Amino acid sequence: MRRAVIDLTSTQPVWSAPPALTGQLRRAFGREWEVVEVAEATASDGDGGGGSAAGASAAVGAEVYFGWGVGPAVVAAAGPTLRWAHTAAAGVGASITDAFRATGAALTNSRGIHAAPMADWAVTAIGLCLRGFHQAVAAQRGRQWAKRRFTDGDVRVREFVDTRVGIVGLGGVGSEIARRCARLGMQVRGIRRRPERRRP
Repeated sequence: MRRAVIDLTSTQPVWSAPPALTGQLRRAFGREWEVVEVAEATASDGDGGGGSAAGASAAVGAEVYFGWGVGPAVVAAAGPTLRWAHTAAAGVGASITDAFRATGAALTNSRGIHAAPMADWAVTAIGLCLRGFHQAVAAQRGRQWAKRRFTDGDVRVREFVDTRVGIVGLGGVGSEIARRCARLGMQVRGIRRRPERRRP
């Protein structure tokens, strides 16, 4: 039976794969595949931690591996049977090793999937600062009604349309932040490492 390993349980629960994913993958792979879900948590920061020890054990003889990076232990365990590895991280730098290249396996990543939620977070943070909400929350925690601080001008409240935003890095996340800020009427300027690429 062919084997696929799902090693996407993160030490940070918010980043773990949704519970329904394994069932969806089992249906997608079909009956000729054994889909193994690894319960042991692994690091999901940056390029990923390269998989858990349990993930490496499960990868023995696997053709497919989904994880937070593809570490040396996973590559060694899967060996020449590995055909496809997917990292849930956007970065792949830590996964592209000589040992991985020697397998001849395809490596895919999750570039772009984090753009929308990260842009939502960034635009929300901009709005909080522009409207002084952080000061309102601080007053509320102190059980103070701070209306006069806002109406008398002690707290500077600004509009999106009167705001200039500078974005350093116009990859997937930066471009999505730029688009959302522009839609709200902000003046947006950005720089990127390779200016010859198209405008976001």
